[in-house]
Amino acid sequence: MNAVTHDPLTDLAVLLAEASGPAPTAAFDARIDVAGDDPALRVFVKHQALMRCYQARYVLLPNEAPPEGVLAPMLRHYDEARLATLAELRPRLEAELIAPLAPSGEGDTAAYVEAMLAEIRESPENAFTTFLAGADHRADHYRNFLVQSSPDLLAEASASALGVVGEYGEPQSALFRILIDEFGYGSYARKHSVLYRATMRSFGLDDAYNGYWPWFDTEALALHNAIHWLFQNPRNFFRQVGFLLYAETAYQRSTLAHHRYLRRFHPEADARYFGEHAHIDLHHTRMVIDEAVTPLVARFGAEAGTEIIAGAELTKTAFARAGEHLLNASRAFASAPSAVYGAPAQPRQRLGRPVTPSSDLAGLGAAPLQVGALGMLNDARDFAAFPPAAIARVLA
Repeated sequence: MNAVTHDPLTDLAVLLAEASGPAPTAAFDARIDVAGDDPALRVFVKHQALMRCYQARYVLLPNEAPPEGVLAPMLRHYDEARLATLAELRPRLEAELIAPLAPSGEGDTAAYVEAMLAEIRESPENAFTTFLAGADHRADHYRNFLVQSSPDLLAEASASALGVVGEYGEPQSALFRILIDEFGYGSYARKHSVLYRATMRSFGLDDAYNGYWPWFDTEALALHNAIHWLFQNPRNFFRQVGFLLYAETAYQRSTLAHHRYLRRFHPEADARYFGEHAHIDLHHTRMVIDEAVTPLVARFGAEAGTEIIAGAELTKTAFARAGEHLLNASRAFASAPSAVYGAPAQPRQRLGRPVTPSSDLAGLGAAPLQVGALGMLNDARDFAAFPPAAIARVLA
């Protein structure tokens, strides 16, 4: 008799569905998809699982009390057995999905910082907002950008907060000042995630954290998980500083581009999130360089600098991959003959099974596909022209 083998991803999907309950609120919805045999789809589901591992470290509460009350679903969500299963799985997922992306850092740290600053200052205009300026259906493309960016930005700085706790001298205070800026300096209305929620509402989107998890594509999850890999592993401390070095600097350019785009093409939208970052990240860059990078390298030497450079390079790579994928997916949808723009209602209630461009699309027949928050393909075969990491859901 052949031994019965179990797919750990499928077992995890069953466990997380049971813990979530039949109609979970977004805060307590910890489900993932069933992977099947499609290799690209298995990578996607592994990223979903790793996202759930990391989000298990967050305190999450729904916007309103669930019909059954808040305590029962909260206890299910943070059940010790479920958390232990995720914790056991996490190192294997990190080793497979994130560690191969991590470069080694080389060179003089001060020279690297100056070259990085010059490269970002001299970089071309933001490719996505440039595409939008000449595109039809700008609002639909931008809505998808907001959804794909929301895994981190609806809980902005919660990952980096994990790198602040502890005791490591004066740089801790500098990093904490950056953190409290992200959290609105004690004012909820100024909290950056609250500002991002306002932008999402401007485009008719639900602002609940994880409310759109079925629409996240592989690269959106990969960016989320790369950031969390850095900050949820204390051994990456110097790489965390490298993340802040690159991210705070790059965000000055990207958020300014988005702020200008919104003011030009969507003047009714709430653009405060992007305007705030374009301003405050100028100061954050100097704080990271002067009060974290420089003193840490002076104190611990070249090996600390090597790790800081490695963290910055990982961040640069993760940002570039996510940005390139978003742009290519947008272009593919704009070129698809059967594309119909528009987001479906209640995305978590109408999940549909996920497919990739390498799936058996011809075998789907007339079943339409929903592609993120962009819209629907009436001919599934059109999805074959999308980038490999794209995810769609069968609506039939």
